[in-house]
Order: sequence, then C-alpha cells, then structure tokens
Amino acid sequence: MLLGIYVIGLAVVALSPQNPIHGVDLSRQLEALGLDWVTYTQLESFANVVLFVPLGLLIALLVPTKWWWAVILGLVLVAGGIELGQALFLPGRVPSLDDVIANSTGGLIGVVIAAIIRGIARATRRLRRTE
Repeated sequence: MLLGIYVIGLAVVALSPQNPIHGVDLSRQLEALGLDWVTYTQLESFANVVLFVPLGLLIALLVPTKWWWAVILGLVLVAGGIELGQALFLPGRVPSLDDVIANSTGGLIGVVIAAIIRGIARATRRLRRTE
C-alpha cells in the first residue's frame, strides 16, 4: 500500500506540467545555513536523487534479493520513461540524461539501504536463534 501511495505521488511530481522546484528561490535559506555555494542545478539534481530512494527501497524490500538486478534495471527504465514522457508530452518540462542518472542513483541508494536492512534483520534472527 505504501508503495502504491508513493508511486502516485511520484507520478504527480514527475509528470506535472511544471517542475515543482522550478523558480523556487531558496538562496536566502541556503545562505543562512552557510550553503550559498549550492546552485539551483545542484539542488535539482539532489532532489532527483532523493525522489527515487524510497522507490528503490520499497521495491527491493518486496522482491527476493536474487531479482535485485531486475529492480535496478527497472528503476533505470522508469527514470528514462519519465524523461521520455516529459519530452513527448510536457512542453513545460526539460528532460535530461542528468535526471535519469540522478533518479537511477537514488533508486540504487534505496536498494543498498534495503540490503542493509535485510542484513541487519538476518543477523538479528541468527543471534536470537543462538541465545
């Protein structure tokens, strides 16, 4: 259920006619945090990475580890499909290969987090059996 809610939210963000953070001026907030060197492009790229972390995590937790290669491939295809959809149907959006790379990186980070979670769970089960 959580994955379904996330996918709906992702679709709204990724396929809306305008980029949700386009034109957002965070320069004052970033300056106050000492991050005035952060550019809009860097912020957008970071947002694209963060956007896909939950997708990679949730799918990897649902799929057996032997199929994680397919999860990673699927994440890359989804990221590419989003950019293709933006190119073909959303003239207000600017598709880019950088976005595909950032989204795919976020998805991969999510899969790595899932691997860590599963590893901790497996180790915990082993410890409980030995007690």
